[in-house]
Amino acid sequence: MNDMKREKISEIISSIDQKYVDKAAARFVASKTVSRIRWLKWGSLAACFAVLVIAGALVLPSLLDGGSETVDNQYYAAFSDSAIVWPWEYKTNCEKFTSVNFNGKEYDIHTDQNIPIEVGLLGEVLGSCEAKGEDPYTDKKYTEIFEVRSINGISAEKMIAAGKENEYYVYKFKDETMPATFGELLDFYGLAQTLRFNRFTVCEGNENEYFENKYFKLNDDAYIWQVLYECREAVSIESDDGLSDSLKNYLSFTVTSDALGIYKRYVKISTDGYLETNVFDYEYVYRIGEDAAAQIINYAKSSSDETDPEPYELTVSGTLTEIKDGYILIDNTVLCANKEDGVVYKILTDDIRMRRYIEFAGIKVGDTVQVKYRGAVSDGNTISGAYSMNKGKLFKGDMIIPD
Repeated sequence: MNDMKREKISEIISSIDQKYVDKAAARFVASKTVSRIRWLKWGSLAACFAVLVIAGALVLPSLLDGGSETVDNQYYAAFSDSAIVWPWEYKTNCEKFTSVNFNGKEYDIHTDQNIPIEVGLLGEVLGSCEAKGEDPYTDKKYTEIFEVRSINGISAEKMIAAGKENEYYVYKFKDETMPATFGELLDFYGLAQTLRFNRFTVCEGNENEYFENKYFKLNDDAYIWQVLYECREAVSIESDDGLSDSLKNYLSFTVTSDALGIYKRYVKISTDGYLETNVFDYEYVYRIGEDAAAQIINYAKSSSDETDPEPYELTVSGTLTEIKDGYILIDNTVLCANKEDGVVYKILTDDIRMRRYIEFAGIKVGDTVQVKYRGAVSDGNTISGAYSMNKGKLFKGDMIIPD
């Protein structure tokens, strides 16, 4: 398939309303046969197909499907996981209610990992909003009234937190307009308060190719914010100007923010004076100038330590050996060259996002699986914060996760 055909197909797919995709998928999975739908989150990102190595398991992408997770620090929101269309009772509130209406304005969910915002990041109560959802299996419509709260440092004109019973999610005003100046962007989203520069990748190359093989961890980002605040008058650049494609020499910072509802997206600073980010879903580009860019790049390089690349997501893989009320056991021995190195992990399943794989998707004892989690492995190889589980296939001692 040539590039023009790929672009045309992408345009057609991206224009389809998601609710129709969900309905079609739900009907296809009648009799509880699970259908998987790949959706792309666009932000003018290059596609990256990489191998994720974690917990002794090598997880290979399904190249035929055209996408995979990536460890590389450049392509953080390039692709989402394939998504099962869950029945209503197995959805979290942010999956049920993907948009809310507050003060006559529509806000869309802006929570990368389906995780509620920390209560400590919430500000004052602003009122209430109407949340609407629809079960794609039954076409039944639901309405909820959510409490609305501000998010510390962020203008409620741009983002709010909505929910109930201390389970609030970030919602972003449905507006594709890029702030005209970088100063407006700073103020609207309180970026110096809500965003931190920590890990970054050095990318250097030429017009034909680029190289990104050095990874660093920054010691302190205060000076970078000082420089950026002096770039308040930097004007926005429309992406169709093609400036993003010319960024061949740059630093790419990995950014995660619970307040903004984002997980491992990027902020690029190029040697030719541009700042580019996908933090706000769409590609935002600002002309901060070569001097400011040089100050940031030179400071970052001189105030950081080289480190190893960081995996996009934490996973544990192996054979599902036991299912109990509240937890499952996964033995990774099947993936170890030396069987004596095998480890049994206890995965807590108090989260509905884990229970639904067992109760609805039909994952059972004896299956080879991969579990994604957010957090650390505690004593006794116990893992909390697990949120996803997929069946895999063994191939020459490794695990393949089909898409």
